[in-house]
Amino acid sequence: MCNTIAAEVRRRDQIALCMVLFGIATLLLDGGRIFYSCFKIPLSIHKDSVARLKHNSYMFPVLQQTKVIIWDEVPMQHKYDIDAVDQCLRHLLEVSNHLYLIALELTYYLE
Repeated sequence: MCNTIAAEVRRRDQIALCMVLFGIATLLLDGGRIFYSCFKIPLSIHKDSVARLKHNSYMFPVLQQTKVIIWDEVPMQHKYDIDAVDQCLRHLLEVSNHLYLIALELTYYLE
C-alpha cells in the first residue's frame, strides 16, 4: 500500500518520502529511509527530545518539496518520536495547521 501511494505521488512528478523504524524494512519501501537518520532523532527519546534536523541540512530542501511523507510501522513508534518529528516539520516548514494525518499508516500531507 505504501509503495502504491508513493508511486502515484511520484508519477505526478512530486516527492514522496517513505520512512520506517527498522533498517530491514527500508528494503520493502521504494526509496525507504530510517526515520531516525532522516530527522536526526536521538535514539534514547524522552518528552523534551527534539529532532536535530536544521535549515542547513541536506534534507531541508527535500522536505520543502515533499508532498507526502509515508511513515510505515508508526504503531511501533514511541509517542515522543512522533512528537519530535511533528515539531521538527512545523518548525522547519513554518506551518501551524497544514499537516494532515491519514490513518492508513502515518502519512503527512504537506501543502
